Amino acid sequence: MQFTKSKTLQSKSHALIPGGAHTYAKGDDQYPELAPGFIARGEGCHVWDIDGNEFIEYGMGLRSVTLGHGFKPIVDAACRQMMQGTNFTRPSILEVECAERLLGLYQNADMVKFAKNGSDATSAAVKLARAYTGREMIAICGDHPFFSVDDWFIGTTAMAAGIPKSTRDLIVKFRYNDLASVQSLFDQYPNQIACVIMEAETTEPPKQQFLHQVKALCHQYGAVFILDEIITGFRWHLGGAQACHNIDPDLATLGKALGNGFAISALTGKRELMELGGLHHAKERVFLLSTTFGAETFALAAAMATIDTYEQEHFVEQETSKRGLLMHSLLQKQARCSVI
Repeated sequence: MQFTKSKTLQSKSHALIPGGAHTYAKGDDQYPELAPGFIARGEGCHVWDIDGNEFIEYGMGLRSVTLGHGFKPIVDAACRQMMQGTNFTRPSILEVECAERLLGLYQNADMVKFAKNGSDATSAAVKLARAYTGREMIAICGDHPFFSVDDWFIGTTAMAAGIPKSTRDLIVKFRYNDLASVQSLFDQYPNQIACVIMEAETTEPPKQQFLHQVKALCHQYGAVFILDEIITGFRWHLGGAQACHNIDPDLATLGKALGNGFAISALTGKRELMELGGLHHAKERVFLLSTTFGAETFALAAAMATIDTYEQEHFVEQETSKRGLLMHSLLQKQARCSVI
């Protein structure tokens, strides 16, 4: 393969854009030197770079494009809504309709708030937990790679420049499937931890009812139990990994697979927590999620069309089967084109 055009454009991109891309996970430092620099178009699970090379895009838009590029039912739904207006001064009826559809699948939750990306949702969850408990410290799973672009998480990473030490000191870590490490944090910081946030699972499933035991510790010590399902939502089960594991989080975050590449995420949770960001209570209000583009009509339409497809096509079961077939082909060296 030749990457002549990509190499030329990479030099220009780094002169114009810090890091050469607007998403760090898409940056040149994340891929081998002999990899496509820029994607020109996609169809289904195939993409073509600007040099004309064809690839199977195993990562599928950082795991956000679950049904394939240019999936017609979703593109059509979004396009129809665009022609009727994308953003209004008052809420669109789609905000209610999409909320109802989503909560019909995630029945552990009472309320939902939509946003644009996963960081919006996880940071809103953390803010709610702090407001609800009156505490400042956050316990995160140190084995899970990413939770947010905001200070409360990035302060724990190797790219912590510009984040005050006082913020960094408020975040503590535990190990996945290690209940003792969670217990030790509650022992070390009594009445200080507002919440525990973790993914339901990544490379290994929970053992010995780990999720349930962490939730029990949270409630024992007055903390909020948050499941980050930005990745697992709509992949493990239509009701998320929480449905697979029969776990009922206080708050949960969704994204990526919700809109088949359209920008939409969600924070779901119990009414007593979520309503702190609403109007109907006498407590101090939380400025929860309020974004100009957080409820763009075409993204909500895309999300509902995505849910329709998941339900009608039994998507989770098909994805699991196809993943197995792809891995078998790769192991047998039968793939017909390169994979990125």
